[in-house]
Amino acid sequence: MDAILPDTRDSTWAARGSYLGARRLCWGLLLGLAILAGQVRGVEAQNRGSLDALYADAHQPDISGLWLVTGYFTLSPDRALPSLKPPYDTLYAKRMKAFNAGAPIDDVTANCLPPGMPHIMVVPYPFEIVQTPGRVLFLFEYSGQLRRVYLDGRRPSDDDDPTYYGFSSGHWEGSTLVVETSRIRAETQDDFSGLPHSEALVITERIRRVDHDTLEDQITLTDPKAYARPFTVTRRYQLHPTWTIGEYVCEENNRNASGANGVTGFGVPAPPKKR
Repeated sequence: MDAILPDTRDSTWAARGSYLGARRLCWGLLLGLAILAGQVRGVEAQNRGSLDALYADAHQPDISGLWLVTGYFTLSPDRALPSLKPPYDTLYAKRMKAFNAGAPIDDVTANCLPPGMPHIMVVPYPFEIVQTPGRVLFLFEYSGQLRRVYLDGRRPSDDDDPTYYGFSSGHWEGSTLVVETSRIRAETQDDFSGLPHSEALVITERIRRVDHDTLEDQITLTDPKAYARPFTVTRRYQLHPTWTIGEYVCEENNRNASGANGVTGFGVPAPPKKR
């Protein structure tokens, strides 16, 4: 009698079917995961796009970064001065005499008030430029100050009160940001030396990136009350990509506050008295 061998075809096909079924299940799971991952990436990209829309503007030339002014911190790097009209020439002479004697006067920053424009652009502290749709923001380490330049066409109103940084409207001319600032408080100074201006001051800036690491700001002051003619200076700033803006609280440890006589503690030290 022939031996009756078990027919393995059914079990083989069953095993093969299980294997194929498992493969289909794995491929189905992988496909599902791929679709899910694609959806997640799509959501992430959408969120990333939303953040980019808030914090960057690809349509603007890039002047962003953390910058520090180079050169001396008077308004003009070579210490040139505008042609001052009376009584501003006399006022500046008085301030310079006090400054050189080590007892400067009339400096609003001594009591932790903002330096104003254009003074803030030449203080020896870094600032960061952040570009967003419709505006450019200047974030200054000095006293934690903020300056806004509007790019949406808005203009100051005659009813607007003067402010320390005035009202800045800007537009692009190629790769140059052209900014006009007006309605600046008259008690501020153009720089630490005490250079004065009137409430009629209008500042025009042409800001451009000379190269990756250099920013240039051509600053023109037009003040028919204080200056005989427009005065233009050009300042440059160095990029510091690894720096961060520090916290600056003027009210803490303020050693330069004005005394009762209006004299501040900042300036050229007075020479020692003769005995």
